[in-house]
Amino acid sequence: MINIAKGENMSRSFSNNRPSIALMCKSHDYEYVPSTNTFVTGDWVISNSRQQELLGEKVVLTEGQKKEAYLGGRIVGFVPSDRPTKQTQCKVVFQADPTLVGDSTSCGHFNWGTGRSVCYLD
Repeated sequence: MINIAKGENMSRSFSNNRPSIALMCKSHDYEYVPSTNTFVTGDWVISNSRQQELLGEKVVLTEGQKKEAYLGGRIVGFVPSDRPTKQTQCKVVFQADPTLVGDSTSCGHFNWGTGRSVCYLD
């Protein structure tokens, strides 16, 4: 697993329990890793610069653009995809936060766009 240092990200100087990114994961394509107490998602298109911004922030998984979160937590790392693609793909690694289950921040959010499975909630 590759962890990216948080570095000089000062764009989010406040701390709250609001998610920064929502991933539409209808198939529940993730795995739990007991040894690290983390969840690892399937592959998502997230640029390297955005990965650095998101490290330490909250992620939620949802079954649709208008559905509440069924899982979420604090992002602790990213794993590059092993699939050959033109765009940067990665798996999101996070520690679960039960208070994010049922979160509706991403419900109907304008950043979903048409046919998108990733929604930045900034």
